[in-house]
Amino acid sequence: MATVDAAALGEQYTLAAQSTPTYNKELGQDEFLELMTAQLKNQDPMEPMDNGEFLGQMAQFSTVSGIEKMQIALDNLSATYASGQTLQSTQLVGQEVLIESDTMELTDSGETSGAFDLDVASGNVIVNIADRSGTVVRQIDMGGVEAGRHTFSWDGMDNRGSKVPAGTYTANVSVQQGDEFTAASVLTSRIIESVEFGAGGQSTLNTKQGDVLTIADIRQIRSNNSTASDTTQ
Repeated sequence: MATVDAAALGEQYTLAAQSTPTYNKELGQDEFLELMTAQLKNQDPMEPMDNGEFLGQMAQFSTVSGIEKMQIALDNLSATYASGQTLQSTQLVGQEVLIESDTMELTDSGETSGAFDLDVASGNVIVNIADRSGTVVRQIDMGGVEAGRHTFSWDGMDNRGSKVPAGTYTANVSVQQGDEFTAASVLTSRIIESVEFGAGGQSTLNTKQGDVLTIADIRQIRSNNSTASDTTQ
């Protein structure tokens, strides 16, 4: 009696794996025109499509065409904007900028500065500089200040006139309104050290102080020699 090799038989009649078909779910201009043409060819000659329905489909066709053109225009605009941002970012290397942050870096050689904005005038503005432990090492009384942007600088001296160590400090701006003091947002300076380019034309800015910024984080670009301030202490 003949024997049958089950393994060989299985290999012979194994069905090839069927690939899963993929379908494009989006209806584009070409597909829309093809469907409308097929509908016109196959319509019942005894009951043709009325003018109103035909005009409605033509209006839909125009809408689809318009959306595709708009999408192309938006893609081009986005690419142009990304290129402009990239060019602008490279021009910032080596520049001093202001960002919204209360952290200040004091070096061995000099002073550091910051800024704040006031929507309305204040009868008294006080800037407190604190070390890493939160201890206030220097208080700067700026007196009455008008509405607008104001800058301040700190020479690295504490309230007793002694030089404090270089390092990271924080600035807090207290603004008097009536009988109360409120905190104002502080802007401090950074030096842009390098630019990194990511996917999609996005760029990030690395600062000398270790921050990673975007163009949107920058509140002001300053001249490297810009030390003008309302109060220097």
